[in-house]
Amino acid sequence: MPPSILLLLPALALSAVVFLAPFVWLASTSFRTQAEGSLLLADGLSFDNYIRLLADPFFLEVLLRTLAYSVITTILSLIVALPVARFIVTRAGRLKGILLALMLVPLVSGALLPSLGMLHLMGPLGVVNGASRLMGLPTVKLLGTPTGILIGLVQSFLPLMVLPLVNTLARLPADLEQAAASLGAPATAIWRRVILPLAMPGVVAGSVLVFCATFTSFVTPQVLGQGHIATFGTVAYQQAGQVLDWPFASALAMVALVMIGLLQVAIAIGSRLIRRQEAQ
Repeated sequence: MPPSILLLLPALALSAVVFLAPFVWLASTSFRTQAEGSLLLADGLSFDNYIRLLADPFFLEVLLRTLAYSVITTILSLIVALPVARFIVTRAGRLKGILLALMLVPLVSGALLPSLGMLHLMGPLGVVNGASRLMGLPTVKLLGTPTGILIGLVQSFLPLMVLPLVNTLARLPADLEQAAASLGAPATAIWRRVILPLAMPGVVAGSVLVFCATFTSFVTPQVLGQGHIATFGTVAYQQAGQVLDWPFASALAMVALVMIGLLQVAIAIGSRLIRRQEAQ
């Protein structure tokens, strides 16, 4: 056996134990059932969990709601991240490193701390409503609403959109906008016809990251939704941690993994087709 393969064996063994084995256990458990009134897994395999998931209107509604939240969060993150990333690349100067470090704070601090911060920010006695009272404006209810959840999701996963865009925009020539402007292109046309097409690799990468993170998120929807709005992640967490229905929770997790995998395959195929057309 070549020495290079021997050096890889510890990493392969660790990956098999940490990633592959739990995934196999999760997939097999999703086809098991529990006897009524018992936490023990029954013998044999069945599709009962998946049939329950597809036949119950509640779970279909939760799935569609989560998909809608994921799409909206991705779009809002892209709208906010494009000018932020462009500013970091072109105007930040010596502050670029500091700004990038600040963008990483929501990621390295975990999902709970930013959600608790947003909880105090958007609560009935929080900063938003306190400022509204001082200005004589009516207060707004954000906690327990889709609006509050979307604000928290965008705040949590915005770095996943900004960082790929910064990486892509940093590779563009510094005088690209000046060249387009010298040819008479207005600012909107420069963004639409020059910057956005060249930034598409970062847009695609950031969109995939934000969509997948939003679809599987459960802390932010649970905290900011106040338990009133169910998403796919919160339902899976409740089934596993409170109802203790591990087989059904495993089926929910498998559906999420399959949908994320299909999304990535579709994007890979689309990107390859686009590159093939451009080559022709």
